[in-house]
Amino acid sequence: MTIILKECFALSRFTSTHQSIGFRFGNMSRKMSALFAGRLKPFGITPEQWTVLYQVYLQEGINQKELAMRSGKDQPSITRILDVLDKKGFIQRKPDPGDRRAYLIYATPVVQELMNETVPLELSLNDELTAGISDEQLETLGQIMKQINANIDRIFVD
Repeated sequence: MTIILKECFALSRFTSTHQSIGFRFGNMSRKMSALFAGRLKPFGITPEQWTVLYQVYLQEGINQKELAMRSGKDQPSITRILDVLDKKGFIQRKPDPGDRRAYLIYATPVVQELMNETVPLELSLNDELTAGISDEQLETLGQIMKQINANIDRIFVD
């Protein structure tokens, strides 16, 4: 068994799974989400809920399919999150006149105040997370992430 693992590592650029892109990005993503969750806690909303609500805030009357795409969530997750946001009084669902099976999502008036208070927290956290990183490095990181996403999309198609 160890011979097979050694052969696998020899075929890869990485010498351990702890060096893999998935591990590194996943670990970093969980830490960032935990930091943001702590800052959102006083508002009674999770980062996952905030991300969806922010997209609704940006585009009133968005449909669930578009909302799922923009927030990087699947349809069942969007439905679950919207149910919670609805119970909290943050959104309203209205029938889509163009598709009787679909709903359009609207933010309630309290969302404006919520976003006024939480968007600066998100921006501030981003500034803290990128401290000591030049604009050029951030541009390179963006290009790398874009290429990895393109590779992921290609793999899904294959």
